[in-house]
Amino acid sequence: MTDRFEFFDHTADIGVRVYGNSLAELFKNAARAMHEALGQLHKPESNLHKSVALQAESAEDLLHDWLADLLYEIEVNHVLYDDFEIHELTPHRLKATLRGGPIDFTRSQTNEEIKAVTYHQLRVESQPGGSWRAVVIFDV
Repeated sequence: MTDRFEFFDHTADIGVRVYGNSLAELFKNAARAMHEALGQLHKPESNLHKSVALQAESAEDLLHDWLADLLYEIEVNHVLYDDFEIHELTPHRLKATLRGGPIDFTRSQTNEEIKAVTYHQLRVESQPGGSWRAVVIFDV
């Protein structure tokens, strides 16, 4: 699989189809897609670590919560976590270690401000052969 994600037109929002050879790769690629939609965020250092443990009723809820947590770190704490070590991932549980650093907004080139990860059209699907596909809409 060569494409990790692709953006598509969605009225007043940003839509993205995300692909992965595994569920872990799908979650990592979804985070990368969100980061790309935000723009070129510059972080001079990668000296911060954060442990994440999430539980959810479905793979869709889990993907939503994963992306919402990463977006919160960017918007509120001004930290970009872009290195992900996933220790455990099922459609209902995620445990990971995130690595990143503070964002230098004076040296960043932002595209869109993402207000929220939405549930609108949110899908996570296993594909034949063991790969995964998701659809995510970001409210801008």
